[in-house]
Amino acid sequence: MGSEMTTENPDPAHGVGEISEEQRAAIFAAANAPKDRWAALRAGRAKVPTRFIVWSIIAVLFLGLGGEIGQHFFQTYGKAPSVTTPSSPVLNPTTTTTPSTPNLISLQIFMGLKGIGTAIAPTFTLRDQRQQRWSLAAQHGKVVVLTFYNAICNDICPVLGAEIRQASRELGDDASKIVFAIVNTDPQVTAISARTTALRAPGLSGDSSVVFLSGRIATMNKVWKAYGIRISVGAKPGEVSHNNNLYFVTPSGDLSGYAVPFGTESSTGRYSLNASSLRLFALGMAETAESLVS
Repeated sequence: MGSEMTTENPDPAHGVGEISEEQRAAIFAAANAPKDRWAALRAGRAKVPTRFIVWSIIAVLFLGLGGEIGQHFFQTYGKAPSVTTPSSPVLNPTTTTTPSTPNLISLQIFMGLKGIGTAIAPTFTLRDQRQQRWSLAAQHGKVVVLTFYNAICNDICPVLGAEIRQASRELGDDASKIVFAIVNTDPQVTAISARTTALRAPGLSGDSSVVFLSGRIATMNKVWKAYGIRISVGAKPGEVSHNNNLYFVTPSGDLSGYAVPFGTESSTGRYSLNASSLRLFALGMAETAESLVS
């Protein structure tokens, strides 16, 4: 999957483009039509009047999908995304209702999935939870779902880990061709094992499709920079924060797209997400990864 990472920091968001208002409205219309998901994908090029666009978005987001999903949508599409924002996206707790059978397009919108032009995934080598060398380049032929959270699981880990667990269970015959790779974001805790909290707490310890990666701070720092992860360390022990990005790497080593994991942060700093929203994000993760299998 490309050459080994150097000290250069390619921007993985290069080539990311916002979908237009007309495309977005057409996507919602296609999502509600009795068509297969590939027909819905093709429908994204349709032209729709502006008035229909506005009311379709409002109706679908706030009547059909619910307040939390609507807030996440506008948080994601209301302004250009930044992969280097040094804070985690947080949502206020709300009651969420979700469609019972969402298709790939509506799931991608919910995830805030953005396409990436022709970027090649910066490759790297770290150690996994079994202390084996793990290289992104060695995953050629597999889809890699690449994301980031802390070894001690005190950030987005409880939410994102649960979504990875559900996504892994949703995979069908292509499960062996998809890898979930989580890079440690904690510069204070770099030693990991199969019993590390980041795997054990969300129930990922026994999943062979999941690798948790760590290494020397200097090496991890190159990975963080290459993928737009900003780490902030506070004055108190264990006080580490970072932004949340999730990438889809194709079997040929290209960055296909990225999404923004999100959750609700409590007054004590613990992240959570209601079950229906968590399930939607997991389904979107699984279906997007499966769509990239060659």
